[in-house]
Amino acid sequence: MAVAAGSGAAVPASTPIGPRELTLREAALLNDAEQLLIKQCMRQGGFAYWVVEAAPPPDFPYVLADVNVAQAHGYGTVVSRRNSPHPNQVHGMSLSLDRRQAWLAAIHGRLTDGQFEATLPSGGVVRHSTRGCTSQAQQQLYGDARTWFRVKEIKANLRAVKQDAVGGDPAFVTAMAGWADCMRGRGQVFRSPGEIRAVLDRSRQEGTEDRWRRAAVAEATCARRTGLSATAHSLDRHYEQRLHAEYREELTTWRRLALSALPRARTITAFP
Repeated sequence: MAVAAGSGAAVPASTPIGPRELTLREAALLNDAEQLLIKQCMRQGGFAYWVVEAAPPPDFPYVLADVNVAQAHGYGTVVSRRNSPHPNQVHGMSLSLDRRQAWLAAIHGRLTDGQFEATLPSGGVVRHSTRGCTSQAQQQLYGDARTWFRVKEIKANLRAVKQDAVGGDPAFVTAMAGWADCMRGRGQVFRSPGEIRAVLDRSRQEGTEDRWRRAAVAEATCARRTGLSATAHSLDRHYEQRLHAEYREELTTWRRLALSALPRARTITAFP
């Protein structure tokens, strides 16, 4: 799906989307409950599974804009988010091929099972088995695993759609060009923050911390001075409001199911 760029009329920020948004603590509670249910299901099938904590709130995706954070941590938070090992992935890769396939089937079900389906805002369709411990856990927690899967996938995909819309907006493109000029003036030849991340992923080595700390400070400083940060925040809000209006029904359903699952989640996590 494409979101039109430009300065068209935005949906007022006060437009409600039905039920309230979850707090970070409530989202973590739902994650913990689902993880515990999956672990219980896996153990019943004779498989190991580790409870994984909810992911922290994502970094602002367009540009690093806090100079103080850049000076203190460089790109440390970005790298730690990307490189944190997932214990279940580590375990899965340690198994023999046959055992790994059985372990994955226990978690996710098999392609030959019935399937849940979601058509994404960005285009395309994602599917998931109606069986397996993940679907079983979501059915127990939310009461309607099929609907939960559909609205969860749509909600998650809206972030990527929004970011694509922001990145293609003429105001963002203009601000990015100014940011790149500012960076060159500080000895940092990068066309975008995304280019920095790509180079950082490939070349992070011992003894390069100072180099990347300087790059992070330059990125944040130029984001402030050129208005890239302000432009990105404004466009992010603009497109989020548009998308929330367009997918109001799906977001309302997601919130309703999530909020109604909180009492069950509290019971589950009280007796892990």
